[in-house]
Amino acid sequence: MPKLPQWIQQLSGAEESIEPALVPGNWFVSRAFSVPEELKGREIEEFAELSAEEISPFNLEQLFWGYYFNEETRRLFIYAAYDQKLRASMVDSEVSDFVFPDFVQTFGLKFECPTLIFLQHELTLTGILLPANDTIPQTVVGKTLEIDFNKEDLADAKQQITSRIREHVNRLSEATLCNPVENFAEVAVSDQIYARNWDYEESKSKPAIELIPYGDRTGSPWVISVPATSVLWALDIRKSEDKDQLVKRHGWTLFYWRVSVIVILLFFILAFLEIGLIGLKKLNESEAMFVTDLAPKSQKVEEKANILAKINQVITNQLLPFEMLDWINQFRDPEAIHFTRFTAEGGNALQVDAIGVNPTVVNQFQEELKQSGMLNSVTISNNRVQNNRTTFRLRIEFKDEALDPQTFFAEL
Repeated sequence: MPKLPQWIQQLSGAEESIEPALVPGNWFVSRAFSVPEELKGREIEEFAELSAEEISPFNLEQLFWGYYFNEETRRLFIYAAYDQKLRASMVDSEVSDFVFPDFVQTFGLKFECPTLIFLQHELTLTGILLPANDTIPQTVVGKTLEIDFNKEDLADAKQQITSRIREHVNRLSEATLCNPVENFAEVAVSDQIYARNWDYEESKSKPAIELIPYGDRTGSPWVISVPATSVLWALDIRKSEDKDQLVKRHGWTLFYWRVSVIVILLFFILAFLEIGLIGLKKLNESEAMFVTDLAPKSQKVEEKANILAKINQVITNQLLPFEMLDWINQFRDPEAIHFTRFTAEGGNALQVDAIGVNPTVVNQFQEELKQSGMLNSVTISNNRVQNNRTTFRLRIEFKDEALDPQTFFAEL
């Protein structure tokens, strides 16, 4: 986590930020996804939540999970672990700024060709496969080491990890990535094992961490910049409700520190400016009268701007989610299919999570939608049968001008 500048620490009495807690990465299942271009902001976080549930057999409430998103390549890396497995490692998490899997220390590295790197942290050795020119890993494989491990144990663990990643690459047939590494022969396998340099002194202006060759090996270190705080919270694996509380507490603490610093600085500034302000008193009074005269005019301009904004909202209105949902309901048997969640996409598409009594009903529902003549596409994914019920995800895309947009009148 970035440290506070020294002069702020001295004025506020704050100590330097502690290091984040790092938990064993080999407890986590992980996968990389390509994120659709139309997803922005909060939608990317929702996409991450759905992806976390997809890669794990447990509910989201039973998981410690986080994600790393690269805006430039539109790739996202999800990692999740069953909370009961990590209970012992999370004992001190409440007093830590952040909690990450140990392999997160490599996030930010990028190579010109597909590269397999190795990270040693405490009793875990991890292999991270990075595609060319991308900071998002394609796959991560970890192995627990014995307490008294030696060089031979490290070499053997490294060989086992390499074999597992080679098998993953050579049988890769998933559509979650745009440009995955599909041929392990193209991968540059690092002959070094790297570890965190805990003696590295961060720059005050550009906080970073340093990875150096493990043991007595020599080689160039890797310096990785620490990302913005918003990215760190996304990487943090703690429960969302816990992170919300920590974010608020962290924000208020920084706020009080900054207010204290600003008050002290203002005190000195005002002391020097007081003599000048007395001399400019009459000029300030005339300016205040001028501002008072302009206030009614500026208020009228603001009101007109609000009216124009509401008119523009009406003119540019697109299909609303409830119109599309109402149309789909014409084909749904309410006794056989229940909708649990829906999301509108781009003004002419809808994604619905639903539960059906059996696969036959689901297939019949899909066929009726296809035959309606109103849709460009109808797809069903994540079809699962459990406890005599079928859960599935439906995505439909309407043809242009298939439905008339709903009109409404704003109160001006």
